[in-house]
Amino acid sequence: MMGKILIIEDDTGFGNMLKKWFERNDLSAEWCTKTESAKEFLLTESYDLVLSDLRLPDGDGIMLLVWMNEKRIQTPVIIMTGYGEVSTAVSAIKLGAFDFLEKPINPSVLQQKVESALKVPSQKEKEDRSKRTSSPKNIRNIVEGKSKPVLQAYDYINLVAPTQMAVMITGESGTGEENAARLIHERSARSKGPFVAVDCGSLSAELGPSELFGHKKGSFTSAIENKTGFFVEANGGTLFLDEVGNLPGGVQMQLLRALQEKKVRPVGTSADIDVDVRLVTATNEDMEKAIASGTFREDLYHRLNEFMIEMPPLRECTEDIPLYARHFMQEANTELDKNVQDISPEALLRLKNYTWTGNLRELRNVIRRSVLFSTTDTITPDSLPPLTDRPSPAKQTANVPEAMPFENEKDRIIHALERSGGNKSKAARLLGVDRKTIYNKMRLYNLG
Repeated sequence: MMGKILIIEDDTGFGNMLKKWFERNDLSAEWCTKTESAKEFLLTESYDLVLSDLRLPDGDGIMLLVWMNEKRIQTPVIIMTGYGEVSTAVSAIKLGAFDFLEKPINPSVLQQKVESALKVPSQKEKEDRSKRTSSPKNIRNIVEGKSKPVLQAYDYINLVAPTQMAVMITGESGTGEENAARLIHERSARSKGPFVAVDCGSLSAELGPSELFGHKKGSFTSAIENKTGFFVEANGGTLFLDEVGNLPGGVQMQLLRALQEKKVRPVGTSADIDVDVRLVTATNEDMEKAIASGTFREDLYHRLNEFMIEMPPLRECTEDIPLYARHFMQEANTELDKNVQDISPEALLRLKNYTWTGNLRELRNVIRRSVLFSTTDTITPDSLPPLTDRPSPAKQTANVPEAMPFENEKDRIIHALERSGGNKSKAARLLGVDRKTIYNKMRLYNLG
């Protein structure tokens, strides 16, 4: 192993032992005992890995992660935890930690995780690679499917992108909701502004307002400096709230106020800040059930859902699987320093016959693993992991496909409205879509 490590550990004996262990393994290591000291090191030196204790005298590893995110310091972080702190470590993973280690630390486990972390490109390498491979007009490398359901979703993206409407993207997990949100941003008048993506699953009731709206230093225990919230960061651009159904109730109320008044108030202050933000959200939950159960505000739902786009599951777009698989293969070649050139017809057939309950995310993981295990320049069935079908969501919650025999979407909607006597909620259930989708599509097809 080769690399430069920053250790943050307040136990003198253990910290000194870790430093010596790294040096015995040909790694340069520096050691400090507090988060403030760690910040000084991180601002003045470049490191390949940070190994931090969860509990520190002047804060904790979570606070350090938040600070590193704000400073755009992308060094991998491994959090060390004591017994009973694993749930907190999982929260650290959500904030961007590379991994966590339980104490007492097993040296072989430490070595394995450090080696994995050191394979992650450094911040400088990422920047250098970006300069080499990116052009101003096409910074991201996204492949777009060609199947009918995907083309329809892109038609909706192109239709709504130039507007200022709030967009809600629905679909099963892993169907590419964030890519859709980025396309909406890039094809809008806000494309030169920031695009800020937030995982609402990581926003607790206590820290959610601070993350979204910012806070003033000293406004609560861990507020050791002023913080700019996501709304202000996204000012003039687009704020993408992923898994919006996970927002705590109190945060929902504050979000509604921010959208209504186009102002935010950082925690611990009495002054509002004007913000100009377009909101795009995503969810794979049944939001009408969440509203009915009282876990999500109906007024906020309608504010967020001015236009709905449903991303199709991969099993409905099997003709796109070869296109996506080859795209992920090239990504994996770059990431893993491999040179796999093709996917055999037999392997493609297995991929096309699989259900893909995890959708594009699962396909990407399968292809990355297959590239890693390929011993030739072609992915074959032997390179693939076991693909055991699980019941797909479509099979588990089948609607009434026999009642929807029309290929044309407009005809299916008309047929569903006729069967439901004009009741849009019943028509939505027949079609297996959200009620708001019915309104959007009726407006699109001028159905009254």
